[in-house]
Amino acid sequence: MTASKYSFLGGFDGSSNVYNGFLSGTPVAGTCAHSFIMSFEGEEDIKHSRILGETDLFAASMKYREELGWTNTNLGELCAFVAFAHSYPGSFSALVDSYSTLESGVKNFAIVALVVKDLGYDAKGIRLDSGDLAHLSRECKKTIREAGAKYGHDFSHITVVASNDINEKSLRQLNADKHEIDSFGIGTNLVTCQAQPALGMVYKVVEFHGTARMKFSEEVGKVTLPGSKSVARVFDGGKPVFDLICLATEAQDLVGKEELTYYTKKALECEPSKIKPEKTELKTHVLVEAGKRATKDSTTMQARREACLANLTQFGGLDGLIENPETYNVYYSEGVY
Repeated sequence: MTASKYSFLGGFDGSSNVYNGFLSGTPVAGTCAHSFIMSFEGEEDIKHSRILGETDLFAASMKYREELGWTNTNLGELCAFVAFAHSYPGSFSALVDSYSTLESGVKNFAIVALVVKDLGYDAKGIRLDSGDLAHLSRECKKTIREAGAKYGHDFSHITVVASNDINEKSLRQLNADKHEIDSFGIGTNLVTCQAQPALGMVYKVVEFHGTARMKFSEEVGKVTLPGSKSVARVFDGGKPVFDLICLATEAQDLVGKEELTYYTKKALECEPSKIKPEKTELKTHVLVEAGKRATKDSTTMQARREACLANLTQFGGLDGLIENPETYNVYYSEGVY
């Protein structure tokens, strides 16, 4: 649930988690499962899900199957696609690798796509979940386009979704292999974050009954900064240049100040630096105070997402995070130093 919600806030377009969509309003998207497809064996399994209006979807599919010369496709899989199209004719999509992606799955999909097209509906797309995804994406689109063209239909709108342990490395490789994938379904590597499975954090008291507290250590990195603090973001040249840790009592005074003094290191000997910022924004918001919720945020999920992506754009967008990451500095105000 948490991953589904916050991945949407961070830039993903939706989730297959239907319950999360119900609770938070995030878009729901997905295809059927392998178990659904493999539960069908033949015509007997679709006796209640083959007639749409006055059209026998299965009979029409078998006609196209014969005309296209694809009589060796898996019949159970075709029945599953017919059943799915019966329920969702206007959003027909299919998982095509249950048996053979190129010899059965994509062909059966194209067959049913032709049938729903005759009824005035446009099929949406296919999902690949195994194999050489770049190669399969190209071949599947070719097969779908050619099948449509044979009957005078433009199937260029049909999309390919890819899943199967997608991560940053595999995305880069797929780009190098010139894939024709339109979107990605990412689960395991998003939720478990294998590149950084844990974020080391320690809770330390910095103020008690209004009096600042400071922990000392032989390790500079473990010496805490005393006092209640805020974070200000300093802009120059139209983009953020660094964040400034400041005392909560001085935070408001920093906004609009023509010149800021800051320190680049948490050390006893550090020369101050100065900057005349384009602007300074406070980034700390009190959510809980004295054990109670300080504010009631009624901002919609969509508005939160837009704000998150707008902030991300200031740092070079998603491409900057993966391909050319840059170090972003955090410095200390006069009050903190």
